Amino acid sequence: MKLHQIILLGFISFVTMACGGLTGESNYTPQMSLYSAPVKNTKDTLNIRAVTNDDYDYLMDTIAVGDTVQFKLVLNAVSNNLVSFNMIQSDTISSKIILSTESSLDEVFVKASSDYSAGKFIFISKQNYVYFPFKYFAKAASTSSILKISLQSDANFGTSSGSNYVSFRLKTPIVAKKVN
Repeated sequence: MKLHQIILLGFISFVTMACGGLTGESNYTPQMSLYSAPVKNTKDTLNIRAVTNDDYDYLMDTIAVGDTVQFKLVLNAVSNNLVSFNMIQSDTISSKIILSTESSLDEVFVKASSDYSAGKFIFISKQNYVYFPFKYFAKAASTSSILKISLQSDANFGTSSGSNYVSFRLKTPIVAKKVN
């Protein structure tokens, strides 16, 4: 009987420590995903594919000048809190990011610390899951238009492996609009 109690006590101790000890801490790398495939001009879905063995370089189908692509991102800190989110364009001549209304953004981000027009967003505390729609408008032809998107959480891995940061780059070739 004592052996069963010792084994049970050992198992409970192991599970408690594996789940963050008695502090209740759990740390996970934040996640970004598309809620649905990007949609061009409200009707055509676009494909995105990895272009390297890295998990962070992607290529989207070619779009034309004048096209608007709608994205629906899911930002998830799992059991942690979201800290910051960035959307940085490689060039603002060929493309433009169209965000939700400022009042909608102010419900999720700290206005005083964020710079919406520069693509820098600081989360209001205690946010761990955010749905983030935005539009990407093609202004001029380009073979090198890149959008870098990154997300940071408050996860603290200490000496264990993991990261509180995740990012990816999306390259989008933009061609001149066809004249019929």
